[in-house]
Amino acid sequence: MTNENVFKEYKFYWGNDRRELTFGYTKRHNGQSTYPKNSFNMALYIGDEIDNVHAHQLALAEEIDFPVSSWMLPIQKHGGNVLEVSKLDRGTNVKSLGQGMDNIDAVYTYDKGILLTMNYADCIPVYVYSVSDNFTGLAHAGWRGTAEKITAELINSYRGSKNDLRVIIGVGINQAYYEVDDAVINALKPLTGSAYQATDSGWLLDLKEVNKHQAIEAGINEANISVTGLGTEMDDFFSFRLEKGNTGRALAFIGRREE
Repeated sequence: MTNENVFKEYKFYWGNDRRELTFGYTKRHNGQSTYPKNSFNMALYIGDEIDNVHAHQLALAEEIDFPVSSWMLPIQKHGGNVLEVSKLDRGTNVKSLGQGMDNIDAVYTYDKGILLTMNYADCIPVYVYSVSDNFTGLAHAGWRGTAEKITAELINSYRGSKNDLRVIIGVGINQAYYEVDDAVINALKPLTGSAYQATDSGWLLDLKEVNKHQAIEAGINEANISVTGLGTEMDDFFSFRLEKGNTGRALAFIGRREE
């Protein structure tokens, strides 16, 4: 990793044609935002100066070798809507909001040359890609989107064999720091036993485990699912819950660069 602003899981190559996939999740430090101070905020909708976000976009674009002009960003609403996008959608909501794609929490494409991006600060980023074609997808899985089975919906959007898909469940709030009430648990049932634990005042919920189980139910071999242990409760990341809303937002991203 050459730039500590970005947590980049992999650069992935396969075969002789060198199809390249890049994906990751940005960290919070060493930026120029004041929300909070010196943070690397990537969201346009939290009251930050737009020039700060643009500067961070350019820094990330240089790090991952993917120009900002090739990015796209839906407007998320913590729901279950999934949308197919293409290179024609590049630039949507990147420099300013309000250019369409409202109420979308998962996107996918079969095109190279487009970077799928979304903002996060506790919710789970779910990355999906194929090893046999150019399919890439990204979901924003909070508890509401998870209740609407957004990870399964994204996986089921794939038009090929699910044996060719790989799923990465990325940086999000870990179970020990995510207490919820009965209404949330009831919305997510049935749940596997390890996904929730009783406390004196509610339940500790493992959203990563719930989305992993959802991927398995959708037909993904467990061996093809990776789950990071990194959580937004760690100092490197923004946490809406732990910081009581007074924080920035990370950017999760996935795409294939054109050769």
